Amino acid sequence: MNTIMKCQQLSVIMSLVIACTLPVNTLFAEGPNLVPPPHDHTANYWCTWYAQNYWIGRGTDLQNLQGVTNQAAREELKEDAIFNEKDGWATNYLKRGREDYLFLIDHGWQTKDASKRIAGGPAFFNLVAQESDFPRYFGLEPKEVLKRFNEDIKALGWNSLGIWTRGDVTIEQARTFVEWSKYAGITYWKIDGGDTKEFNAYKAKEEIDPRLVLEYVTGAGGNINPKWEQNLDSYPSVYDIGGKLQQPMLRCLQHSDTFRTYDASPLLMSVTTLRRTHDILKQTQQQPKYRAILNVQDDCNIAIGLGVLVASKRHPNINERTLQGRDLHHQLSGKRRMQRRINEAERFGRWARIAPAFPAGDGVYLSSDLELIDRCEFTPWDTWASNTYGKVVSQSAPAIMARNMPLPKVEIDGMPPYVCATTYPNGPTGIACEGRVSIDDQWFHPRAKVTVRIKDASQPIGIVGHYDRLVLEFADSIEDVRYVWAQDLLSDEAVDIKGKVRIDGAKLSIDGAFIDELGTFAGDKGDNSAPGMVLKLEGGTLPVADEDYTPQVSPVTQAKRRQFKITKQADGYFGKAQLSRSPYGYRVTASGPAQVVLRELEEAVTSGRFSITWKMKPANRAATKNGMIVLSSDEDANAALCGGSWIGANEITLFENDSDWGNDHSRSLNTHGELNCRVDVDLDLRTATLTVNGDEVEIAFSESVTSINYVGFGVHNADTLFTEPRIIHR
Repeated sequence: MNTIMKCQQLSVIMSLVIACTLPVNTLFAEGPNLVPPPHDHTANYWCTWYAQNYWIGRGTDLQNLQGVTNQAAREELKEDAIFNEKDGWATNYLKRGREDYLFLIDHGWQTKDASKRIAGGPAFFNLVAQESDFPRYFGLEPKEVLKRFNEDIKALGWNSLGIWTRGDVTIEQARTFVEWSKYAGITYWKIDGGDTKEFNAYKAKEEIDPRLVLEYVTGAGGNINPKWEQNLDSYPSVYDIGGKLQQPMLRCLQHSDTFRTYDASPLLMSVTTLRRTHDILKQTQQQPKYRAILNVQDDCNIAIGLGVLVASKRHPNINERTLQGRDLHHQLSGKRRMQRRINEAERFGRWARIAPAFPAGDGVYLSSDLELIDRCEFTPWDTWASNTYGKVVSQSAPAIMARNMPLPKVEIDGMPPYVCATTYPNGPTGIACEGRVSIDDQWFHPRAKVTVRIKDASQPIGIVGHYDRLVLEFADSIEDVRYVWAQDLLSDEAVDIKGKVRIDGAKLSIDGAFIDELGTFAGDKGDNSAPGMVLKLEGGTLPVADEDYTPQVSPVTQAKRRQFKITKQADGYFGKAQLSRSPYGYRVTASGPAQVVLRELEEAVTSGRFSITWKMKPANRAATKNGMIVLSSDEDANAALCGGSWIGANEITLFENDSDWGNDHSRSLNTHGELNCRVDVDLDLRTATLTVNGDEVEIAFSESVTSINYVGFGVHNADTLFTEPRIIHR
């Protein structure tokens, strides 16, 4: 190589080094705003539920978790909490993103007085507001309350009001509620369980108000994916092929507008959600009948990379409620500090103007063979799922996921990030790198060199997350491009960064440090959100890839072979306890503590009320005598209700399963002889009542138990006889 060429190369390198050290505001050309005006309607929402939970005991140092319940959170949803000027949720949150989000009132806004439900409907699906909680609307008829409420929310800058419901309604009730909603201008219902047999609300809205967006769910078997306590190389969700909620999920996707992948524990939120999304998309791709758009809760960066919706619940409050001196927030705990990542939600809302989310059945989906596993130990400060306390929880997801495009290439020494990329139906590309969790570090951002093939060089490109270097590879040379416009998604004006990137033929390379700088340029002081920016080329030749760009794949129809074995026993039961048939029904023996056998129900119970009846008695005269019925969301009884008796101690007991049997909710009762037992469960109210020989004990259970998929027996170092359990739907 001659001296002149060496000098020229050195000059180019030095120019790039100098350019990358200059502040963003010294860039030369100012340009267009790459973010268009907000849409009239949106299906992304901010939801009150996490704030409601944090308001329980706010301003105090709790000494235990006894009062931190679903029921208590419902009582926090009131007019003052929403509208007061000082710290109201609608008046203070998402100040830079309200026009891109619905303000959705969650569990607790509807009347407790059954006589006020003028159109009928269950406790949580009647659309009549609790008058004492919202005095500003006192005396108004239900549809007028909704209309005024919507107007008040819109006056604060939000797109509009969204409402929460749960339960089953008749077609007549559904029609009435849709009429009220249409009159009020309500465009979104979050149906958080129920109506998944007849889909009456969906039928009514298609008939009366097709613009109304309905969200349905099936639950997810708890807030973490199954087998989390085992040492596996993959942790599929209940939506996977053969999973207990696969078929209910597929039905929902055909009869709803959106489908939420459901709650995930905050420490492992992203990996749990990525896995659920993967398990759905690999099955539903290229099949338009799956019309629902996925909603991934509050994973805003993943949403950009996968073309899905967001139900943001993050809020900035921290250290306003503690447990034994340490901040307590079961929905926003951990090093990630979602309370300081508000700008991520606001950036996502603006990206959705550029590239709207699209249905699960549209386009192709593919993923890497490599799965990444995140794991960490859970504590009482991290989750309401007490069965995880003090245990290491593991979850997995594909390292790379893509929709309508080839998989990105990821190069790194060490632990890689999660990488997602999507070519949206309207043209733009969204690219996301997401962080990791390990036992030693509960949140960190591996920086990789990521190479992404771009279909259409004229379209916007969204970039979120942390990189070592991002390489955009186009279909042909872009060396004659005139401008490389880019801006923080929170900015209103792009700048030309052509002098700060490297263009080599068909490749455009951006340094990760520069993405950090530009992608947070307009962020709020003290906000720790990952960078988020949009880039667009202008002028010169802007190549478009041919048809070979889109991978040829088929929907996945077979699951990978399970890595674990289930020991099958009589009549389809399985588990650690030993079960055998007896003249009484079943004899269940446990050689150790808290052993369970379960069998799968023919049809999962996801909402409404049901009862289960059985009889039981000790199988021998041993000192240890006990027996439980077990109603479980998952096949390991990690998210389960247990009800029965400590027969030897003359106690009846009902509790949400954990590893500490014996320290549970119980009451004294003479339990000699045969016990006649019944458990009444209301999945909408999240309550259960155990009746034994006429005496009762009642509990409220957590959001971990979202459905009942299995029924069985539990025994604790004992030998017990049970009759066949009988389930009665009410």
